[in-house]
Amino acid sequence: MAINWQFYHWHLEPSAVCTLKCPRCPRNEHPDTPWLNKNMTLEFVKKFFTEDMLKNSVKRVTMCGDVGDPIYCKEYIDICRYIKLTNPNIHIFTITNGSYKKSEWWREFAEVLDERDTINFSIDGYDDASNNLYRINSDFDSIIQGIRTVRQYNKKVFLNWATIIFSFNQDHLTKINTLAKDLNMDSVQLTRSTKFGSKYGGYGGVNDPLEPRIEFISKSHRYERETINISERIQDNHEYLEHNQKKWVEIKQKYQDKPIIPLCEIGNRGIYVNAEGVLFPCSWTSFPYTSLTHKNKTINWNDSFFATHRNSMNLNLHSFDSIINNPLWNQCSQGFSDPDKTWVECGQKCSADVVDQNYAVGWETN
Repeated sequence: MAINWQFYHWHLEPSAVCTLKCPRCPRNEHPDTPWLNKNMTLEFVKKFFTEDMLKNSVKRVTMCGDVGDPIYCKEYIDICRYIKLTNPNIHIFTITNGSYKKSEWWREFAEVLDERDTINFSIDGYDDASNNLYRINSDFDSIIQGIRTVRQYNKKVFLNWATIIFSFNQDHLTKINTLAKDLNMDSVQLTRSTKFGSKYGGYGGVNDPLEPRIEFISKSHRYERETINISERIQDNHEYLEHNQKKWVEIKQKYQDKPIIPLCEIGNRGIYVNAEGVLFPCSWTSFPYTSLTHKNKTINWNDSFFATHRNSMNLNLHSFDSIINNPLWNQCSQGFSDPDKTWVECGQKCSADVVDQNYAVGWETN
């Protein structure tokens, strides 16, 4: 295996299907994204997630789409069941909007999970009308029913209510916290985002009606997150956390006085496989937006590394070992120490000053 990468935290996009039309989602900003509406299969997951890898390397699997939602993968429950049956100690972290699934589906999914696992419900509103201001075409009632069903059939799995702070909810965070408590959830996660007018150009500009007050906007080009425990339960995912802390100390020392601290090497960012089957160091390097700019360097989506080389990094076409030992793969890591070779994506998201300042105070892994 390549020496620069960790393999204990993985980030999978099981599905590039979604019912929502969120304005800042890449599926709306870049509708020609090549893997739109594709799904992973259990057969595909078994191909690279061998029993040996699951038993000896993997500590956590984050299930989250860049352009889709994992729960819309037709074989999602079967994929999670395969992982948990192979190694029950793995922490499965599901990030979903939670809309439109029936109670029977949530019951079956809940029965696969245990006290190590998390379902992260991305809910920005406090009723259907407010939630649809950004999560357009979401269904609040079905989300709440999903949460109730999971908790009814599984008292152990951790449930997190995740809210991006917008102008429409910034004065209603107490109401959101109360709703989460009433549903017997374990935590509320508040995200200060970078996606709106003051950080990015686009649909709203500096007068973006969704943009909150300045105190609720991220100070950098990376989001900031705060997680509030509301149940006083402690999650049993110590294997992942211990591994993560050990790698943090190691990588911080390795890159002292360097321009970035790569969270992909630490494992804070999982090594990423999208719904098309393409392998990435992390999901940020997959950026299916129109363009990104950092320190006078701009990269356009069509010219980005993984847009031009995605067939060489596709696990449907090549083995995992052959990809990570391909010299192309390590072009990303060359920029970790050399500013002239640093990718725009890495420089923008993992600049050393921002990572060092915020890593220890609870920035999340996704």
